[in-house]
Amino acid sequence: MKGFRLISSMLLVTALIAAIFTSSGCAFAKKVIAKDKLNQGALKFNQGKFQEAQEFFESATSLDPTNPNAWLFYGATLIKAYENESEDPARKKKMDEAIQAYKNALNNAVTLRLEKDRCKVKDNAVGYLAKIYEDKKDDTTRREWLLQRTEGECAKPDVKAATFYSIGVQYWKCAYDETQRYADKQKVTTDPFHYRNIYTAEDKKKHEDCVAKGLEYIEKALAVNPNYADAISYKSLLLREKQKTTSNEADRKKINDEADKYAKRAIELNKQAAAQAPQG
Repeated sequence: MKGFRLISSMLLVTALIAAIFTSSGCAFAKKVIAKDKLNQGALKFNQGKFQEAQEFFESATSLDPTNPNAWLFYGATLIKAYENESEDPARKKKMDEAIQAYKNALNNAVTLRLEKDRCKVKDNAVGYLAKIYEDKKDDTTRREWLLQRTEGECAKPDVKAATFYSIGVQYWKCAYDETQRYADKQKVTTDPFHYRNIYTAEDKKKHEDCVAKGLEYIEKALAVNPNYADAISYKSLLLREKQKTTSNEADRKKINDEADKYAKRAIELNKQAAAQAPQG
């Protein structure tokens, strides 16, 4: 009986070990199959067959839900889906699904061993999340996601500068839209920066806030890269917005001269960049 109990115990241990290896092998197999699904999906995506690609990528997320690339690719097909969707409820549903896919990519990016790969996934996910919220006309949430690109170990100087610049441009558009509403149609062609009397308190505050915020983020971009030509150009444009709502002629001239200075500097930097570019 003692011998039988010993043999039984040995069989039980063997069975447990086999179960462990079988379970491990199954997980490994799923990861392999998931990668194959990603490859097949990529081929379909590049062929413009987005629905077929979506099915492959969705399958990959089911097989290996910890693979951040699977969620990135799946999210890309969901963006294509909602861009082609005309009905609002269906479009919103696809947008929300895409948001969740990119959040899953972010959450699983920590599993990547190489910092370069991890940062690439995070930057892509955050960039696409910002795009989706832009499509949703939710500028506040878009900015929140964009600002995440400027934080943490993945925040490279060029990414930070480009992100601050992008937000500054968004605020410039906000200010420009306000002054356009109060423009004198007879003066626009001859004096594009003529004075606008923004008489509504709410509109005036909105314009002032957008100009102030725009200049704040453009300055942040220039603090990272002082020779950022596009940022310098938009600093000039934001000053033009300030000029449009300034009634005192002496102050208008002072702002005009400052805006001219930055516009000329941006043109100069662009010429230098063009001269240094490799000749084809």
